[in-house]
Amino acid sequence: MKRRRINFVTGQLASAALTELLRTLSSKFDYTVTALPAHVAALMKTEYIARKLPTDLEGEIIIPGGCKGALEPIAKISGLKVTRGPVEMMDLPGHFGEKIKPLEYGDQRMKILAEIVDAPTLTIKQIVKRAEEYAKDGADWIDIGCLNQTPFPHLAQAVKELRRLGFKVSIDSANPDELLAGSRAGARMFLSVNSSTMHAAPRLKGKVVVIPDFGKGISSMYRTAGKLIEQGVEVVLDPILNPLAMGAARSIGKYVEVRRKFPEALVMMGVGNLVELAEVDNVGINAMIAGLCAELRIDYALTTEVASWNRGAVAQLATARQVMEYAVERGTLPKGYDPRLLVMRDQKRRGLSARQISGIQKMVKDRNFRIFVAEGKIHIFNKDVYIKSDKAEGIIGNLGVEDADHAFYLGMELQKAQTALELDKNYSQDQPLAWGYITASRGRHKGRKR
Repeated sequence: MKRRRINFVTGQLASAALTELLRTLSSKFDYTVTALPAHVAALMKTEYIARKLPTDLEGEIIIPGGCKGALEPIAKISGLKVTRGPVEMMDLPGHFGEKIKPLEYGDQRMKILAEIVDAPTLTIKQIVKRAEEYAKDGADWIDIGCLNQTPFPHLAQAVKELRRLGFKVSIDSANPDELLAGSRAGARMFLSVNSSTMHAAPRLKGKVVVIPDFGKGISSMYRTAGKLIEQGVEVVLDPILNPLAMGAARSIGKYVEVRRKFPEALVMMGVGNLVELAEVDNVGINAMIAGLCAELRIDYALTTEVASWNRGAVAQLATARQVMEYAVERGTLPKGYDPRLLVMRDQKRRGLSARQISGIQKMVKDRNFRIFVAEGKIHIFNKDVYIKSDKAEGIIGNLGVEDADHAFYLGMELQKAQTALELDKNYSQDQPLAWGYITASRGRHKGRKR
């Protein structure tokens, strides 16, 4: 069988690095590298490639993924099959690896309740706005948080308006009167009752979350739940998650016990207790707790966004439940298929070596500055200047740039390169840094294709 032959089209600056990379893939196919006169490969349009392409090529043609335009002009002039490769040259090995089927997340088992903790102090308009933000970030239910000793005269009106707009609503209150008012207005889940407030539960239209009596342990929750089930109440068990350093490990054990004793019971976990009460960046904690919820088949997770370090918790939890439930269902590790929970770090380290960058600089014939980050240094150069530094500060003054707009642009890029250097993130000139779920598409919670 005739061996596959591929002609890789690129620009002058990337030619040497591409050739070196392709040597590692040479067992898969034969190849040639065609470096067209343009310096930057991604800036070439397909019509330009068609005009400059040699006419004696054989096999097939792959152009850089960032090249704009239709492929037909190239195919017509060459008579060969033409495709786009990846945008990033360093992704070529994966491009020729084992073909991965599209990944799609279905419906998630665990539903997220996003609590508006200060609802009594907000107007109806403010409550609706907060609900819309939480829903956009992936919340399934909007939880109306009531406050002790704080009047809430517009509770029913708030619930009715949220229901009119299509939201599922729960009420979080220790006051049975507020739970009943919410029920009459259309709320369909109620947090939380114990033996002292269970008398109101049979009159509530929806699921009732049952918690232990204060200081009496998980057995009190079982007793209350048993009595309510006998009265026909649909219960959700919540043994209560304690904060870190305050019994978190023991409380996780209680969820394990509940799931072992009652494998078909509905269970809720108030994950906000963990992330709100530890002054720690929250992405990793939300990912970890979502993994535990997936293993324990938790049905509902209640979260909040009160502490400044816990902003974005709803979006993080919604992302993490997709990743973790996917991993648990398939018996695989939660890695390698979704980088959205990597905010401070990137999934793959990409970029050229310092030697490759130095080789590119020797080929540059113009005064436009190129910026790279490699091997602990910021590299900036044109045909006259090549500066390597581990700090962006001070570079501008040595570039000989007099135009204010140009200096401003270079300053912004150098600061971005500095951030990438300090956090060991990938840097590409004129491209934003990747910040995981923050920069992911807004449709991330409806299922994702890879």
